[in-house]
Amino acid sequence: MPRLLAIETSGSVCSAAVSIDGSLISSSEILRSNVHDEMLAGLVCDVCSYADIALADIDIVAVSAGPGSFTGLRIGASFAKGLCFASTSVHLLAVPTHVALMAAGLEVAQLAAVPEIVCAIGSHRDLLYISQTSSSDLDVTASATLLTVAEGKESLNGRNALVVGPAAGALTTSPVSGLSRLSARFVAYAAWIMLSKGSSWSDPNTFVPDYHQEFQPR
Repeated sequence: MPRLLAIETSGSVCSAAVSIDGSLISSSEILRSNVHDEMLAGLVCDVCSYADIALADIDIVAVSAGPGSFTGLRIGASFAKGLCFASTSVHLLAVPTHVALMAAGLEVAQLAAVPEIVCAIGSHRDLLYISQTSSSDLDVTASATLLTVAEGKESLNGRNALVVGPAAGALTTSPVSGLSRLSARFVAYAAWIMLSKGSSWSDPNTFVPDYHQEFQPR
């Protein structure tokens, strides 16, 4: 049974989870900003201990790959790549942050009979990364488009969509609180869907996260 370690550091949450053969076994998170570097290793050890497996037994490391904060993504990516470099049997899977957030909204959207899920992640100023998928079949290859808040609102006109993500409040007056921030358990869930759809492993030698627009040179 494949044993998967999921890591989330793309935003304010620092989180890790263990999922075995598609089932969540353990999960832990810290809702404090600027502690990722200090706390991630301890969280990983904790979730492995709670799952009663050794870190050396992990087969897959799934890491949230952005868009997200430069510092957070760098920490998560470095940790995940280090685990892969330490063992040739560990596979790396980069999970787009917006795909993980949309995966988290699948059950809610399906229960509410909402046909679409839209993810909104803040960039800088009034810019948002917007992505979308059908609620009946997660698009694991969905891209994130940079739009202004006004353009994002305009794109939702006349559409029945569940809005998720940390910037959901910029597009809707009633965001679902549990779907406004990412957790490693959502990364794990999205990872299994990606693998079931034939997604390829990421190369730890060349993998670079998708950093926020605000950290690009202006």
